[in-house]
Amino acid sequence: MMKLKRIFAFLSALFIAVTLCSCKKDDSKKQVSVIVKAVDSDFWNRVKSGTYSAATEYNVDADFVGPQNEEDYEEQNRLIENAVKNGAQAIVLSAIDYEKSAETVNNAARAGVKIVAIDSEVNSQNVSTFIGTDNYEAGISAAKAAVGGFSKESNICIGLINYYENTANGRLREQGFRDYIESVDNAVIIDTATANSNTESAEMSAVQLLTEHPQVNVIVGFNEWMTLGIGNAVKTLGISDKVYAVGFDTNKISLGMLETGEIDTLIVQNPFAIGYMGLKCAAGLISGENYQTEQYTAVTAVTKSNMFDKEIQKLLFTFEE
Repeated sequence: MMKLKRIFAFLSALFIAVTLCSCKKDDSKKQVSVIVKAVDSDFWNRVKSGTYSAATEYNVDADFVGPQNEEDYEEQNRLIENAVKNGAQAIVLSAIDYEKSAETVNNAARAGVKIVAIDSEVNSQNVSTFIGTDNYEAGISAAKAAVGGFSKESNICIGLINYYENTANGRLREQGFRDYIESVDNAVIIDTATANSNTESAEMSAVQLLTEHPQVNVIVGFNEWMTLGIGNAVKTLGISDKVYAVGFDTNKISLGMLETGEIDTLIVQNPFAIGYMGLKCAAGLISGENYQTEQYTAVTAVTKSNMFDKEIQKLLFTFEE
């Protein structure tokens, strides 16, 4: 009986030891935390896919986290703090709030953590490099798409639906858009609405804007959720033949809207590349490498007429959802 007890005690201790070892992080791998605005959209799923592809290639132990919604900068700041406590050597961040995450990022840098900004910047001198779309130029691309189908004799009346006003990329896209429109004599921005980053809020804002301003014949949404919202609004109001709709990003629903006419142009980024390059640079910074301050990925204007082109298809369907 005593022998059986000893065997049982030995096996129990062995099981605990094996379990603890299996839960322990691989110390040979670099530790990187990727903290984005949210994790519930096709855009962020594609960023995640790029992140983990690079993590495998560059021997990085990476986690990918974000708040429940793209307005919750306080939760995002807590995630940054947790990453530092958990031993992250680098943080790859898409900041919700340009100003209100700055001090949290600075504290992380003081603790020795390398900082890479992706998609949307933060007001900190401790960011080593930014990787993502040139958002000002993307706004110009959206403006060109918005007015490109109209004659010089047409009156172009524009409504804008944007998201959380302190997010850097949304502000830059809108600024690029506005600056270009100022150079177009027959175009004017009638009104702007700010919505939460979800389809329902964006649709409600778009319906209200279009109802209050029936002269609007162009409507623009500046991220994936705004795009779905304006597409739904155009469909609900039955005005796809009267209003030209321009959106950002892509998913199965917005591509369907492109085919059926609720959306006319999508300004498509390359989120897989953003995630991949962000993680790659984080791994390099940990190893002592240096990178240029800004690294931009391309955007492409996708319409019903070019969406089935071979090169466009590669961009739209970078991996199986």
